[in-house]
Amino acid sequence: MRDNIDEVDSKIIHLLKKNGRMPNTELAKMLKLSETAVRKRLKRLFDNEMIQIVAVVNHLKIGYEVEGNIKIKIDTKKTEQVIQELEAIDALWYIALLTGGADFDVEFSVKSQGDLKDLLASLNKIDGVINAEPSFRLQLIKNRYDWETPKGGAMPM
Repeated sequence: MRDNIDEVDSKIIHLLKKNGRMPNTELAKMLKLSETAVRKRLKRLFDNEMIQIVAVVNHLKIGYEVEGNIKIKIDTKKTEQVIQELEAIDALWYIALLTGGADFDVEFSVKSQGDLKDLLASLNKIDGVINAEPSFRLQLIKNRYDWETPKGGAMPM
């Protein structure tokens, strides 16, 4: 069963996407609600895993100079084993199981080309990996965390 998000929830989400550290008192003031009402709504949104607030790391600012993604083709009979091994690799911060030409799409950040060479070697050692094809981010054009669901999703204030 899906929980419904009403217009007030949508407005709370919209405001938190702009500033995830906004105090409940400020949210309440902007929405003309009591702080208790905002706190209860946030608790429901968090408890039902409808939202989460996380810190987003800018890898390039902290010394990770090589970023990109890797398309991985596997023996699908070994999918669960491959998943477990991919999850254990710290350099991978995004792992998606796919349909189509590749079985996995993973994103990575490493400090050097040498670290990338080591990452590719570790991927190719995983039992079940057939091919790992890296591509590199030349320029980050758009990186949004405030995306709105079209038609009927979270509504801006």
